Amino acid sequence: MKIIEYGKENEKAILCIPGVFLSGECFSALAGELPEYHLVCVTLDGFHPGCQVFESLEQQTEKLISLLQENQLTEFEAVMGLSMGTIFSVRLAKRPELTIRRLFLDGAVNFYRSRYRKVVELAITQIFSWFMKSARKNPKKSVESMRKVYTGDWPEKMQVCRASLDKKSLKVMAAFLADYELEPGVKQPMRLLYGGKEDNIKINSQVVKALYPEAEILVIPGYNHLGFLNRQPETYAGMVREFLKTE
Repeated sequence: MKIIEYGKENEKAILCIPGVFLSGECFSALAGELPEYHLVCVTLDGFHPGCQVFESLEQQTEKLISLLQENQLTEFEAVMGLSMGTIFSVRLAKRPELTIRRLFLDGAVNFYRSRYRKVVELAITQIFSWFMKSARKNPKKSVESMRKVYTGDWPEKMQVCRASLDKKSLKVMAAFLADYELEPGVKQPMRLLYGGKEDNIKINSQVVKALYPEAEILVIPGYNHLGFLNRQPETYAGMVREFLKTE
């Protein structure tokens, strides 16, 4: 696990947690559009060279809190979670060791347990295993395939993450992603963002609203998973800025 920071340390901070096959560096373009904020960007274990094993959701949460405390980074205007990072965002928002004023969740994973979770777990394992294998076998081809979906330097950064993930970490991730259920207890304002092409919007929105009626849910037409952040960081930054300034 590692942290990379963007912006001036004396500015108000945003904690940024990426998802599967993403690193903290994927927030660099957004950081350039938000110079008035200090972005603290995490890369979880499993997704960078020399990292340790991703042992569990609980272990990674505790490790991240300890790492933030060691670096005296405990107060944030918001936590921004992408994909799997949305799970960590919800967990961290409830922890007394940290002050987190808002949650900005982009491309949230399934917030509900499927009746077919073993099938879902197997599917995740097979798909991610293929990504890992192709990243190691033919890095150039792997990057080229990602360029069909994401622009800028994301494909190269994602290639590093795919090549770094080990089978033990994958097994743990697949199991909890297939079996996660949104937790109650978050008191802070919450905004969820989805690309219009994502397929879990309807059910996730129902689950979120049942637990958090005041949560705001925005759907950006025409974008795939995390595509809005990747392709429109300037517009995305404006949306983040507006959210942070609302009462």
